[in-house]
Amino acid sequence: MLARLSRRLPFYYGWLIVAVVFVTMAIGVNARTAFSLLFPPILTEFGWERGVTAGAFSFGFLLSAALSPTLGRLMDSRGPRVVMEFGVAATGAGMLLATLASQPWHIYATLGVLVGAGSVCLGYTGQALFLPAWFVRRRGLAMSIASTAVGAPPAGCWGSPRWCCSCH
Repeated sequence: MLARLSRRLPFYYGWLIVAVVFVTMAIGVNARTAFSLLFPPILTEFGWERGVTAGAFSFGFLLSAALSPTLGRLMDSRGPRVVMEFGVAATGAGMLLATLASQPWHIYATLGVLVGAGSVCLGYTGQALFLPAWFVRRRGLAMSIASTAVGAPPAGCWGSPRWCCSCH
């Protein structure tokens, strides 16, 4: 099926993979860093201490750092599809369940554990393991286009999470 699709496309199929990587990195990496936009509304809503609330953000980054070395092994044994699907499911579940938070540990479990674990599967390490295999001549260009996804959403549309928090 892939061979048949690639014959019908007017461009190299690898560029479609770059587009998918761009979207997954834009969502995955920025879901973790969106906490800085959600931090003031969380403090206002619940009145928790700044250190306790900010700890969830730090905890998520520590978890990501701890999981990164195992990501390569998981990618080799299970393949990128399984890792990416897990990343999407964990990140999505974390963001959705965070809306139900009423205690600080809920934020640690959702934005820290779920989003932290999911975003590491959708971030640089996971993408860098399989994307270069699609390119020989323009590998650097493909990787740089995919990596620009990290800066694109904050520059263009991150006002929406903040707006959602201010409306509710």
